Amino acid sequence: MNMALIALPCQGKPVTPPLTLAYIATLLEQRRHIVRIYDLALQPQVALEAAFQPLHSFKPNVVVVAGEHETQIREAVDVLQQNRRCATLPVQMSRSGIDANYVAADVMAWIDRQQHSEFATILQTIDQLPHPARHLLSLESYDPRAVGGELQTPIVIAGVDAQSSKVVFRAPSQIIAELRAVSQEFGLRHYHFGEIPVTLDRAWLSELATRISDARLGIGWEAIANADDLDDTLIASIAQSGCESLNFHLDAARVFESTSARSTLVHVFATARNCGIFVRAHVKLEPPYESVPALVDVAATFGLDDVRFDVAPSEAVSVGADGVQLQAMARQIYDAGRDRQRFIDRFGPALGNLLWKLRGPRSSPAPNLDKDDGLPVA
Repeated sequence: MNMALIALPCQGKPVTPPLTLAYIATLLEQRRHIVRIYDLALQPQVALEAAFQPLHSFKPNVVVVAGEHETQIREAVDVLQQNRRCATLPVQMSRSGIDANYVAADVMAWIDRQQHSEFATILQTIDQLPHPARHLLSLESYDPRAVGGELQTPIVIAGVDAQSSKVVFRAPSQIIAELRAVSQEFGLRHYHFGEIPVTLDRAWLSELATRISDARLGIGWEAIANADDLDDTLIASIAQSGCESLNFHLDAARVFESTSARSTLVHVFATARNCGIFVRAHVKLEPPYESVPALVDVAATFGLDDVRFDVAPSEAVSVGADGVQLQAMARQIYDAGRDRQRFIDRFGPALGNLLWKLRGPRSSPAPNLDKDDGLPVA
């Protein structure tokens, strides 16, 4: 039978492959169904009526319409059923695959009921999932890129248990097997390890790093981490395994107003960078926004390789602020503070601050600049 899996666009997020649908596709292909994945997020400007046109030639017997928001899913199903009558299942899911095991089990059970099938798909744990059908996805069309700009693809490292809502990590051996298979089939060498901090389970992360190193896959990987759960030994271990970038999600008010928290961050960031790991940070700005300039100025002293400031639109509107303007202001303050910190790092606090003030804004012409970093020659 022909099975169409439709992934709806996700608003305000980087476009990543719909891995949950890719897992479902593999399960269907194992039963010898013909499967197509239509990812509408790759062309979000196209109206739904036009986006559904390819279905006329494919003639699916079953259509799964999946997205993150119920209203969006209902609208898509309504448009779909105006011109086509087929078995249609609306599904709420995450693109990241974190809900893949129980969403896939529910979808397969629904399909079995539709076909009065005797198959029984048992997916009680994340490790029971097969590898997702990446061959049905246009991997080169998605946003994620590694530090050097190379194509990067996500790997599911954990799932959320449907009953307990607890995070359950995949067995490291399973992850290694998938990394090896994807590297061999697609020639990919850069991976992103999902939206769950890898540091939630230190023993698991240590074992995963060791297994990746022992496997000699020649890959690089990126992940989310919590600074409080990292130490020098673990950082060195993950760096040796190919970790090329770590993402830290920081709460500005809680972190930047605590001296001990700042000291931990500075040490972890410096250690990671010394091990060759690119350090990114997502800083969440919250009311009262009057403190944003001081907090962001502190962030500029952390030695980050990349930083992004996030503002919740609803929170900004609640206090009469403009989220876009807040982000722009934070970026401007951060860039100025980072520029000043480079002077301080090179010339010391007193002389560095003086030279930075004498030079003026970054855009101002400055005589006798060092060609390497734009600093005045001492």
